[in-house]
Parts: sequence; structure tokens; C-alpha cells
Amino acid sequence: MLLSQKELSHLVFLADVVLNGKKKAAMEDTLRCLLYVVKSLPEAELPDSVVEHIRLLVENIEAQLRSENNRQQEIELRFAQRGQRNPLG
Repeated sequence: MLLSQKELSHLVFLADVVLNGKKKAAMEDTLRCLLYVVKSLPEAELPDSVVEHIRLLVENIEAQLRSENNRQQEIELRFAQRGQRNPLG
């Protein structure tokens, strides 16, 4: 099935509205649509500036996820340590 340029342009417009308008309720569906498009492509030829921007965004996303993961591990470790020092019962 072919997604027309008009449909792709509309999807880009909606994604821009959701992102810039901070429409969190529509964020998941927007990401899902964009994910479907990206997953369906074996590769994409993009201008160098776009690729560089995407790489920077990916680095930022990875850093945020690592930070969240590290923070979660710290919380779990502290919680486990408290449980060992102060057993219930």
C-alpha cells in the first residue's frame, strides 16, 4: 500500500502540532504512526544536516534513558537496603 505525499505531509503537520503544542494525549499515537513509517523503510536517504540532527537527538534520547535507568536502579537499591535494615514484623 502506498502512503501519498499528501498523507505524509499531513502526518508531519500533525506531529509538529503535537510536539510544539505539547499535546501529550496525542503523543503516543503520533509516535506510533511515525514508527510504522520508519519501520517500513529499509533505509532512507536524507540530507547530511538532517542525519546529523537525528544523531544528536538519538544521543540525547539514549542519555535520558540511561539516566532514568540509573536513577531507577539507585532507588531500587536504596529500597532494598532499607528493607534489610528494618525488616517488617
